[in-house]
Amino acid sequence: MATHFKGPILYSAARKGLENLQVGVWPDQAVFLDDFTGIALDATNDWTVLKDTSATVAISADVATGVLALTSQATTDNDGASIQANEIWQLPTVVGEKLYFESRFYIATTSGDSVGQMDVWVGLCENFATHPENAFLAANRIGFQLDDGSSLTRLISESGGTETETELAAAYNLTDNLYVTLGFIATKGTSTDTVAYYLNRSLVGTHTTNIPTALMTTAMVEISGDATGTKSMGVDYIVAAVDRGVSY
Repeated sequence: MATHFKGPILYSAARKGLENLQVGVWPDQAVFLDDFTGIALDATNDWTVLKDTSATVAISADVATGVLALTSQATTDNDGASIQANEIWQLPTVVGEKLYFESRFYIATTSGDSVGQMDVWVGLCENFATHPENAFLAANRIGFQLDDGSSLTRLISESGGTETETELAAAYNLTDNLYVTLGFIATKGTSTDTVAYYLNRSLVGTHTTNIPTALMTTAMVEISGDATGTKSMGVDYIVAAVDRGVSY
């Protein structure tokens, strides 16, 4: 027997890391998804591209499900590329409402040492200017960070320039040229806001301090940490969503 639903299907995305994210058309949430399935990245209306002179940002040709490639100049230290969108994401003001982010991507190098030899940012932050590395200087951020010289994945929440950072155990290190899914859910609390961080849809940490309330943008950044090989990032998709704070 067929089952019929009236109105939106609630909680159908009940997988950890996307729990309570609605599906289909649900106007009480603002939702963004870029699967990079087009011919070229829209760097005029959808994305701002900041990169060093010889770095590249382009949708890869003939790749299943669509992949955006950010690539540093070969054999060049401190060279990189980034994308950022518009500042429309903000922690809700209504208690219990949520802000979501998730991206599936990989980092890679032709020399196989990318995990410990790249600076990487994945998440939300204030718009930054001039150079991709300025994403790391943004005063308001929520996301994941890799620092050149360390293989550890860092959970970051930063508000007004004051940062809370958690280093994950080595068991959670990213693997060269292997996709990983990173995401978080930020929740407005009665007295304490929280961010729950997920790696491959499994909870890996929670922050309750320095949760930003400023407007932020989706951002992906990769920067080479040495002059060996070619460092790159391949982004399968980016999704962000937020509850609007409306009631009727």
